[in-house]
Amino acid sequence: MKPGIKKIFYLFCFALSFFVINTTHSQSFSKDSIDALIKKERGVNERAVLLNYFAELLADKNTVLATSYANQALVLTTQHKLHKEKGKALNNLAWVKYRKGDFTSAFEHSTQALKWNEEMGNLPELAASYRCMASVFNSQNNYKKAIELFKKDLELHDRLSDKRSVGRALNNIAFCFLREKLIDSALHYNQIALSFNQKLKDDYLLAFSYRNMGDLFEFNGKNDSARLYYYKAIDMAEKVNSIQLQLTARYRIGRNLSSDKKYREAIKNLERALELGIQMGAKSETSVIYNLLSDAYKGNGQFKEAYTAQKKYSALNDSLYQERSRSRLAEMQAKFEAEKKQSEINQLKKEKQQQDKESRQKTFLNISLLITSLIFIIMLVVIWRKNKFKTATNLLLNQQKEELEETLLLKDKVFSIVSHDLRSPIASLNAVLPMLDPDTLDKESYNELKDKLTQQVQNLHYVLDNLLIWSRSRMKGIAGIESTSFSLKNQADFSVNLLKALAQQKDIAIHNQIDANLFYTADPQHYDIIIRNLILNAIKFTPEKGIIQLNSEENDNHILISVSDNGVGMTQEQVNRLFQLKTHFTTPGTQKEKGTGLGLLICAEYAAANNWNIQVKSEPSKGSQFSVILPKKAV
Repeated sequence: MKPGIKKIFYLFCFALSFFVINTTHSQSFSKDSIDALIKKERGVNERAVLLNYFAELLADKNTVLATSYANQALVLTTQHKLHKEKGKALNNLAWVKYRKGDFTSAFEHSTQALKWNEEMGNLPELAASYRCMASVFNSQNNYKKAIELFKKDLELHDRLSDKRSVGRALNNIAFCFLREKLIDSALHYNQIALSFNQKLKDDYLLAFSYRNMGDLFEFNGKNDSARLYYYKAIDMAEKVNSIQLQLTARYRIGRNLSSDKKYREAIKNLERALELGIQMGAKSETSVIYNLLSDAYKGNGQFKEAYTAQKKYSALNDSLYQERSRSRLAEMQAKFEAEKKQSEINQLKKEKQQQDKESRQKTFLNISLLITSLIFIIMLVVIWRKNKFKTATNLLLNQQKEELEETLLLKDKVFSIVSHDLRSPIASLNAVLPMLDPDTLDKESYNELKDKLTQQVQNLHYVLDNLLIWSRSRMKGIAGIESTSFSLKNQADFSVNLLKALAQQKDIAIHNQIDANLFYTADPQHYDIIIRNLILNAIKFTPEKGIIQLNSEENDNHILISVSDNGVGMTQEQVNRLFQLKTHFTTPGTQKEKGTGLGLLICAEYAAANNWNIQVKSEPSKGSQFSVILPKKAV
């Protein structure tokens, strides 16, 4: 038979089987029709598939027929080594035995199914094996173990994306929590199951969820709500012809009505449930129904019927009790647990060996990585040291280049001073001195010539003095000769008095307004050099009849000594060029006085040597203010 034709044939057979089963409520379930369908298929594998299909379909409708088909499937799959279908046959047998109340046989077959499907790697049937075994543990009131196995069932089916089996597993977990009286957990899982199954639109699973919801309401004493959900469960179960769900919902309604003392309605539902239980061959449920009927008959005054029901309950319950208490089942469960633990131990050993192997590989990898890292680090260090040496060499070369450029600038500056600022005054002296003859000059010309000569000599003196100071600082550096406490006003007076005559030549007034109470500890000569050069600079750039003022300010951290004039002033660009040998400049004074430009450079060097700062404020045509900022220290 071709694959396409086979597929159509199976669809036809399954549709027909549903029609046969759903249109009859007799105990035979149209056995002849089903047998005829199976016999028509000559292929061994296809027959095994059909046998398993009907065994599963009839498990909650007719346990006798379901057992027959499951046994036939097991024999056929064993003979022809149909491994996948054999795992399903073992599961079907386990499930049918569970439905019949034969728990020992159910556990035995579910254990075989679990081992077989695990060995074959048949995950869908392995999950079904977990469900069978969990149901047996649930029947033995071992709810903790049952929930553990149902969760494994849920996990596997979730991984396989089998939504119907996921919904069934959620129902089973909720049911186990309910039997264990863990109501919060039962409610949580049942809400998830109900929502999931509603989206799935599966009537069988919804019937199960509604029955669980009825149990939750009944547990909380809400009998009317409970019966509402039980009837919903019956409606859904009838749609899919699930005898098991119909009878379990029916006897729950009977139990519920009896608790409300509505015995006649209770008896009606319980008798219908009893018919279904006998029809299905479910001994466990039938036993429960007889017990409930006995109580309902007694409540309704039907004592004879109550006695008969109680006798049947006792006989059936004794049989079930022996089955539940049978030592063989206990031994099988103990053996299963022992084998499971040994399997876990073996698995742990394998995992430990794998971990040791991975650990050795990781150690080797780490050592290799460490050696590679060390080599890389050594290479980086070598490269870094080479670069550092290269950088240091370049830095030294740049420094030497800058020093050389500064030396050349210094040389040019010195030659400029010597060739212009010193040569010109000396040349003038050389020309004027022979003319200083009182006999040949009148008194007025003599005095005028003498004044000019005196001015040139003074200028020459200051130039030479600054040149010597600057040259010494360049050659030997600046060192404090003596650090003493001195009056800032009195020390400034020395420079004012020294330069007063020079200022008078331009009719410039110098006012020393430094606070007489300000004392400072430093080298007074350094302070004097800076103040003298600042005053000299102010005299040079202040016009006739100008004013030069020396002022002081004091705060918590500093003392500020300023030399201000109302001379020609400077632009901000010119201010920015001051105090740097490369950018420093000099311009003629208000009376075309020439200068070397050394004065302010000397001020900057001596200020830096003492950790002082010089601040300049100036505006063209408004004058300049040079301030020396002295940080406070011990006086």
